[in-house]
This record gives sequence, C-alpha cells and structure tokens, in this order.
Amino acid sequence: MEKILKQLAELSANISQSERQNVAISNASIGWQIDHSLRVMNQVIAALIRSNPDEYKPKFNWRKTYVFLTKRIPRGKVNAPKGILPTEEITESSLHSAIELAKENILLLGNCNPNHFFVHPFFGQVNVRETYVFIEVHTAHHLKIIRDICK
Repeated sequence: MEKILKQLAELSANISQSERQNVAISNASIGWQIDHSLRVMNQVIAALIRSNPDEYKPKFNWRKTYVFLTKRIPRGKVNAPKGILPTEEITESSLHSAIELAKENILLLGNCNPNHFFVHPFFGQVNVRETYVFIEVHTAHHLKIIRDICK
C-alpha cells in the first residue's frame, strides 16, 4: 500500500503539468494519463468491494502471470476500454478530487475479504492481493509515460 500512496503523491505532483503532451511518446496528455490511472484505480476498487468473495474462482492466466512477474505493461499494445476513458473535461480540480478518492479507496482494500475480486478484460478475476500488484504496475506504467513526456 505504501508504494501506491507514493505513486499517488507523484501523480498529484504532476497535476500542474496536465496540459503537457509529447506525441512522440503518447497521443494523450499528462492530464489524461493521470485521469486514466485514477479512474482505473477507483473503478477497480469499487468493483472489487461490490464483488461476492464466494464467487472467486482462481484460474491460471498467462498474461496476468507475465505482467505480475515482470511488473511491466508493454507500451502501446492495448487501448484503454471505453469505461475508463475520460467522459468530461479533465481539470486540475477533478484530478485533485480523484486523488483524494483514490487515497480513501486504497485504505478500503485493507478491510476486504481476500477473495473479493474484480474482473479484468485480459487477466480474468483479480483478487485483493493481486489488485495491489495490478494497481502498482498499472500506475507505474502511466507514471513512466508521464516522466518520458516531461523529459
């Protein structure tokens, strides 16, 4: 959890750069990268909390195993699903609000049954322990893009 909180602090520190963009790195701005990371984090945790832990059925998934072992998401290989794309204008205020919600949601993970889960489009069911890893890896992926845009 500490790593995720540090990542949230770094996302927050980059909000002032939200308009910045470098199409050689990504077609999306820093603000989009931050917004997307926070949407994923907040929606994943909300889905996990709503899940029924009795329905969790662990199943091997080679994509999940690869990403979780390497702690890396290959850049430019997958487009974000529609449900986690920004639906309104991204503002510094909306990003700060999403950061605060993410901090609250991360704390809620500690109260979940270990078998609460969310369903990822490529990884299948992801339980609480794996959710921490997923959030860390996904956020690190977008922070790396942000850092590259800022270079």
